[in-house]
Amino acid sequence: MTLYNTLYMNKQLPLSFQAPEFARFDNFIITGNQQLLHALIDEHESLIFLWGEHGCGKSHLLQAVTQSYQADEKAAFYLPLAQLQELTPDMLDGLEMMDLVCLDDVHAVSGYSQWEEALFHFFNRIRDKGGRLILAADNSAVNCAIKLPDLRSRLSWGLTYQVQALDDQAKVDALKLRASQRGMQMSNEVAAYIMKHTTRSLPELIILLDKLDYASLAEQRKLTIPFVKNIIYSV
Repeated sequence: MTLYNTLYMNKQLPLSFQAPEFARFDNFIITGNQQLLHALIDEHESLIFLWGEHGCGKSHLLQAVTQSYQADEKAAFYLPLAQLQELTPDMLDGLEMMDLVCLDDVHAVSGYSQWEEALFHFFNRIRDKGGRLILAADNSAVNCAIKLPDLRSRLSWGLTYQVQALDDQAKVDALKLRASQRGMQMSNEVAAYIMKHTTRSLPELIILLDKLDYASLAEQRKLTIPFVKNIIYSV
């Protein structure tokens, strides 16, 4: 039984809260985020706050650092707060025993007094235990909607980085890299077609890649423009 199950088997948390296997440092295009990446890899940095627009890669980075700890058999836990609206803040109890805790979507619980109080006390507990805490939100700690002054102050204690969103060329690189890691060959022409005929949101591009992966395996097809066009317009 994993440490995850041992600690939380009575809280009925879905296993989907664990970081997915595809989010790793080696499939993150680091353009504009080199310093941030170094800070995440440096385990001496005990508190890091990431912020940026939706789809810029915050969740990927939190999931990647969680994966790296788990690969080294260290206790690490990734928690997307945007998915926890129906759960109570006491789920944070005991997490301070982890080597690493990554709290995603902090903005999702801002303004909720019980959650803010729970986060404040959890922050103090994990700091006292010497654990590492990495958080992400859609705005900086200074400008976020947290109402509890002491919590907002503590979120500013560590390193703060704005995650730089990828430009279109970097998104193409990311898409081709992900495709290659799944065993699919994606030409520049196919990648350009996808970029022209989709919203260019990186999370949505990855969802499309999932569908292409499934369809290409099911139909034993290569990623040609006619095949991709059919998948895009059948969604």
